[in-house]
Amino acid sequence: MSTISANTSAHAPVSMFRSVSTESSGSTIAVNPSTARLQRLPTPPRSPGLAPLGRQLTLIEPPMTKGIRFLILDCPTDSTLPFYMQELKRNNVTDVVRCCEPTYRAETLQAEGITVHDWPFRDGAVPPVNIIKNWLQLVDSRIVRRRSGSPSASEEEEETPAAPTIAVHCVAGLGRAPILVAIAMIELGMANLDTVEFIRRRRRGCFNSNQIQYIDGYKRGKILKNSLGSGSSASSGASSGGAASGLKSGLSKMFRLKA
Repeated sequence: MSTISANTSAHAPVSMFRSVSTESSGSTIAVNPSTARLQRLPTPPRSPGLAPLGRQLTLIEPPMTKGIRFLILDCPTDSTLPFYMQELKRNNVTDVVRCCEPTYRAETLQAEGITVHDWPFRDGAVPPVNIIKNWLQLVDSRIVRRRSGSPSASEEEEETPAAPTIAVHCVAGLGRAPILVAIAMIELGMANLDTVEFIRRRRRGCFNSNQIQYIDGYKRGKILKNSLGSGSSASSGASSGGAASGLKSGLSKMFRLKA
């Protein structure tokens, strides 16, 4: 026979109301079990300036270089693609990387001069090595190379082209897409966990615990065979040619990074 203690005097009063959210209206209803009366609470206002739900785009500009930018977005469809297309053009997007199954026709983007790369991997997971290699090679090929010498500010503004932007998306744009951007920023010189904070400040809810653990333990230059940050990578890569040359020259050719 079980015994239930009725001594509640030492505890703070417990609210007899519970909240129930309604999907249709987005509002919240407070329910009093003792009287079964419902009280509809007002829906919290959305932050000003946010795009409609399902159309969230976040521009990431690495502070260590003005030669490349990243645009994280959720998954477009054929019906919403016109909206995304306007944003892709406005942000000078050259490539779109899809980390999930296709939900729209790539030909629509290709007709506008935007290259589509299909590199899917499992939702909530970390990218496999071959996708990281492809991703970093793409980033390296799109970085605007700086001229030698020290041009004046006016000359730099006139002659430096607009930084290209690589757009990357999964389904919600909160896991697979941000982790690729974080890896690129680590290779560009940012501290591992600083990339998590930097991206989360601009796109809340990014990364799960497994992805954060991976980012924390990621070793700069390891996947690309120590090419990044090595002083001799440029000369050794030039002799091998082909794809190996691109990997060995790497991002460190333009940015001297510490291993």
